[in-house]
Amino acid sequence: MVLQLLAFKVTQPIGEFYVTVIPSCKLMRLAEADIRRITNRAVEEYTGIQRGLSPTRRKEIKRYVETVDATFPNSIILNLPEEKLIEPIRKQEDSDTYSIVVRDDSKTFEIIDGQHRLSGFDEYNCQNFSLLATIFIDLVLEDQAYIFSTINVTQTKINRSHVYDLFDVAETRSPEKTAHTIAKMLNTEQESPFYRRIKFLGNIPEVDGEILYKPILAQGTVVRRMLDLISRSSREDRDQIKRGRTIPEQGDEIEKGLIFRPFFIQNKDWAIYKTMINYFSAVKANFVQEWLDEDNPLSKTIGYGALMKLLVPVFQRGYKQGDISYEYFNNVFEKAYKQYRREDTQLSFKNFPASGAGENALYQKLRAWCGVESMG
Repeated sequence: MVLQLLAFKVTQPIGEFYVTVIPSCKLMRLAEADIRRITNRAVEEYTGIQRGLSPTRRKEIKRYVETVDATFPNSIILNLPEEKLIEPIRKQEDSDTYSIVVRDDSKTFEIIDGQHRLSGFDEYNCQNFSLLATIFIDLVLEDQAYIFSTINVTQTKINRSHVYDLFDVAETRSPEKTAHTIAKMLNTEQESPFYRRIKFLGNIPEVDGEILYKPILAQGTVVRRMLDLISRSSREDRDQIKRGRTIPEQGDEIEKGLIFRPFFIQNKDWAIYKTMINYFSAVKANFVQEWLDEDNPLSKTIGYGALMKLLVPVFQRGYKQGDISYEYFNNVFEKAYKQYRREDTQLSFKNFPASGAGENALYQKLRAWCGVESMG
């Protein structure tokens, strides 16, 4: 069986796509393979593009669909694999519309965004409910990931760990992809002080119901802090790279706090990874008990945030001296630990609460212990 859709063509920087209206009953049928897998769809497994939808939430959407004034004015965003086209897309004579003739089967469309909305329809409530649809043709996973992140991060609050994981499939180099790759290496390499400490996609790793380890830092937190040291506008950097342009070095990146930017521009991601290893290994080697204690602020999110802030002035001094080795960082934190032990201040959540203010207070204290004021 085949189905003909009439659509308008839209041209934007990402490329061409088509906008049409599809009865919800038909779209249910054409994307059935994606809709009925509420979790663990193929696109989820490889990119994390959709969050899981609980049966309770699905029932809530279904009840909403059946209300008297239900509406979904936003477009369902779809990918149409080229092999599902029966014939080339053609412009209609004497019309601005285009004819899209597709196979009428359950795998015709892949859902980029909108699977949750579609899950609320069934054969009884889909009558007289048409849906706006945006159709991309044979879109690569990288671009699907980028579209999803643009929609969901700029417009709504979602778990950033899901979004950063999308860049694992990206073919184009970008600050997000670099930071994501380094975060994965930090979590999986046994030499890393972050070995098995980072939670990816909000999941605690299990095998047959048995928890393998309990990570204490969110992937999104780890990635975001690295991004802050790579780029002021990661989207612009990605766009420049995708256009085949070279990102110029201004020469003052390190002075401005973008200490990882020269490494990124020079394609030396290994140097970013090595700096993270050297720096945090020095923290772990000196603040041994504090680093191992999962209830200590130094080992938690505010500790990571404070230490990443501190990395900037510490790195700047080492860079001027031509030394960002482990030995250099170790000397810094050896001094910091001695100062810490001399003081009466305890590293506790009472003194450094889990908040932005607590993180800043911890940063200021670490800065003083390290003698950062005299590092210029």
